Amino acid sequence: MKARRSGAFRLIASAFALAVAGGGCSLIVSGDVPDFKCAGASASACPSGLVCDVASGRCVSDAGIDPVEAGEEDAPVDEDVKDAGKEADATGPLDIGAKCRVDSECKSRLCGTSTILTTTITSSTGPICTTPCCTSVDCTAGNVCFNGGTGGGYCVPATLASRQPPASGGKSGGSTCTVNGDCRSGFCEKPDAGSSRCFDTCCSASECGGGGCRLKTVSAPGPTHDVWVCALPEPGAVKQPGDQCLDNTECANDNCIGSPTRFCRPPCSNTASCKTVSGFASGHCLYGTSPPSDVFKFCFATTNGADSVAGTPCTDDSTCQSDYCDGDLKKCLNVCAKDSDCASNESCRPSATGTPFLRCVPKP
Repeated sequence: MKARRSGAFRLIASAFALAVAGGGCSLIVSGDVPDFKCAGASASACPSGLVCDVASGRCVSDAGIDPVEAGEEDAPVDEDVKDAGKEADATGPLDIGAKCRVDSECKSRLCGTSTILTTTITSSTGPICTTPCCTSVDCTAGNVCFNGGTGGGYCVPATLASRQPPASGGKSGGSTCTVNGDCRSGFCEKPDAGSSRCFDTCCSASECGGGGCRLKTVSAPGPTHDVWVCALPEPGAVKQPGDQCLDNTECANDNCIGSPTRFCRPPCSNTASCKTVSGFASGHCLYGTSPPSDVFKFCFATTNGADSVAGTPCTDDSTCQSDYCDGDLKKCLNVCAKDSDCASNESCRPSATGTPFLRCVPKP
C-alpha cells in the first residue's frame, strides 16, 4: 500500500413503456369549406374536421396536411426521445437508484457512473443516482452502502449489490446473524472464526455492532476489492490502533502502516473522526492505496506540518494541511466519506479528475 502523502508503505488486505392505440374514423367535408381564419395550431383554433394551416393563417381540411406544418404540438413524438427524459420530467429530482444523466436530475445531486460505482453496479442500468455513505444505515430503505474500492462507499439498490436486506430495520454490521434478512446490509457472512456476522462497510469501529472495522478483501459481489468492513479480527491479531507492528496480521484491523516504524492504523471518514481514536488526537485522515488500485482512508497520528488550509491553491499533497490537493480544482480540500463530514455549506463529492477521491466541496 502506498499513501498519497510522500513515502511508500506496504499493505496486503485479507432498468413504463408507453403504448398508444387509436381507432379510425372518417369525416366527409364539403369541398366548399367556409373561410375561417386562424392563428395557432391548437385543437380549438378551427372547427371540427379542420386544422390550421399556419402558413396561410386559414383553416383547411385536415386531409393531407403535414403534422409538422400544422404545428409542433400536433407532430408525432419519437418514443425513444420521449422515454429518455420521461422519468426526470415526470418526477423531478430522482431518488437513489433511479437512472440519470446528470447530477441535477438527482435529489442527492450525484449521478453515479461506473467510475465511482464500478461496472458491478452500473452494467445493467447505466448511471444511477447515489450518495456517499459509510455504512448501510446511512442509506434509505431498500438501498445499501457499496464500496468497490474507488475511495468511498455509495448508496445503491440492494438488488444491484446482490444483497437481501429486511424491508425495514436490521442489525448493524458485525452483529450476529442467521440469514441475510437479519442484517441492515442484507448480507450475513460467516468469517473464518466465530459465529455468523452481518457484513457491512464501515468508517469506524463504532459503526460495527460486534468485532471491529477491518481492512479486508471482499469478493461479494465481485470483482475482489480491499475495503473497510465490519468483521471479527483474525485469531492472534490483537494489536490495536497506535500499537507498533511488523505486518498486517498483527493488527486487529489488518492495517499495519509506516516507515521506518510501523503502527496499526485505524479507518476514518475525516480528520475529526481520527481525533476520537486513542493515540490519534493530533492526527489527520488521508488516502492510501492497496495494490493494484483500491483506495481507502486511514488515520495518521500526527499532522504533516503543512501550512495551506482548505481552499488554498496547490500543486501537490505535501503543501496541504489535509494532505490532499485535489486534481480537479487544484486546491487543498478536506477528505470525507459522507456529507456530514463536511461544513454545512459543503457536500462530500468525488473528484471529477483521476481517481474519484471523496472531498468536501461547496454545495451546488
